[in-house]
Amino acid sequence: MKKPIFRVFVSYSIKKNSSKLDRVFKSGTIDTFVLTSNKKEIEKDEELLDRICYLNKVTRDKVSILIEGIDIEAQYGETSDRF
Repeated sequence: MKKPIFRVFVSYSIKKNSSKLDRVFKSGTIDTFVLTSNKKEIEKDEELLDRICYLNKVTRDKVSILIEGIDIEAQYGETSDRF
């Protein structure tokens, strides 16, 4: 079964768990593709959170990630049925 592919822009902030101050954040925006248009599912997507950590050279257990905004641009096609 084919699934739609959506292009999204996700704004996020990263805070180290060891940081005592609440204002020490590193923020950014990631442009990526996801298989759903549901914003709740995008916020909890493990692959997206892992990608954010990879781009910022941190591990997930040492930081907390806050998703600030999700902008779904458009549908860019569908997955292919391989079997």
